[in-house]
Amino acid sequence: MASPRPTRVRASVIPSYHEDYLEKFETKSQTYRKYWTVLRGNELFFQVTSRDPVYIEKICLNDLVCVMNEDSNDKDSQTSNLILKLNHGDVRLKADSLESREQWKGFIHTAAKLEIPDLALLPGQFQRLKAVMEEELKQRRKSAPPPLPSRPKTPEPIEDYYDDVENAPSCYYMVTRVEAEIMLERNMEYGNMLMRPGHDKKSFAITTRQMFNNNALVKHYRIRCADNGYVIEIDNGVLCCSQQEIIDHFVKCTNGALKPLERCMDYEVNLSYVKEDIESGELIHQKQQQAPIKTPACISPPPVKEGKPNLKIPTIVEPEGEYLNDDEIEKLSQVKKQAQPKKPLMPPPPKTLTHADSSQLKAFPGLTSAALKNELQEKLLGRKIAQSEPYYSQ
Repeated sequence: MASPRPTRVRASVIPSYHEDYLEKFETKSQTYRKYWTVLRGNELFFQVTSRDPVYIEKICLNDLVCVMNEDSNDKDSQTSNLILKLNHGDVRLKADSLESREQWKGFIHTAAKLEIPDLALLPGQFQRLKAVMEEELKQRRKSAPPPLPSRPKTPEPIEDYYDDVENAPSCYYMVTRVEAEIMLERNMEYGNMLMRPGHDKKSFAITTRQMFNNNALVKHYRIRCADNGYVIEIDNGVLCCSQQEIIDHFVKCTNGALKPLERCMDYEVNLSYVKEDIESGELIHQKQQQAPIKTPACISPPPVKEGKPNLKIPTIVEPEGEYLNDDEIEKLSQVKKQAQPKKPLMPPPPKTLTHADSSQLKAFPGLTSAALKNELQEKLLGRKIAQSEPYYSQ
């Protein structure tokens, strides 16, 4: 049964600095195996052939300590052996010749350490090493982030650097970096930013946690203590006079996206404790309710009933004034008022002669119509006056 083929991965696009055959010592078989070896950047790629676009194994030279010759008693058979001293272990290699071994040592040391070693090489070979070092510097500048500006030294505190703890903001907690991240994750509804002590115990830090596309973005900002306040080490540095001003700066610059973490502190009303039952051995949770404290009546004043304000306008009683003619007014009050004479009522107007009255005039034929008419009217008028009430009212 044929052995399984090793896994192959496509090689990097970084240009190769040096390539040739090398034999690598296999730990499992305890033998050397020959590979076409290519040095790309600070990595060694082992391929089956020179035309193979993929590699079988790769060794990173970031933690290279040194490249040295392998000591051996048999100088004829192992004079071209070399050892790569790495932090995680050693790698044993074998070159085809002494000249090839020295070239490999020079290229590996130059690409990993960015310095040209002192070896027995020709001038043209040293020029190639110099070109490799310059090319590797360009590649690292492209891949590496821009260097950060140098930070000013933090002044040492005189006695206690937490002289402003009493005036600290409400989102300040005495927690570590990891505890702050867990605290923000478990209390998302209360806020997403808090202030905590720095890891060096001489500064402060701001920890924020936001969600973006269902992913948590956790960031930490260092706050340096200065003589005239606090410096937020972002951009060119932001100077704040107090810790609360630091929090306000983060909230203002993010338009309220960062909210200080202020948890609601709940307190128990009754005293509770856990007690073990002697008979069963079970733990029993007990609560002890206390009677309310009675306040003496002499201490607390009686409650004042709040009534509606009286909007009634008070009447103003003015003292009665004194007049100069008081005596004359008193005399006039004693005199009885005289009764005023009653006005006589006017007699009713004479009644017009009706048809019945004209019939009575016919009973006196000897009288003229005018005389009878006057006499009859006087009789009728006198009869009605006698039957009516007196002319004068009471």
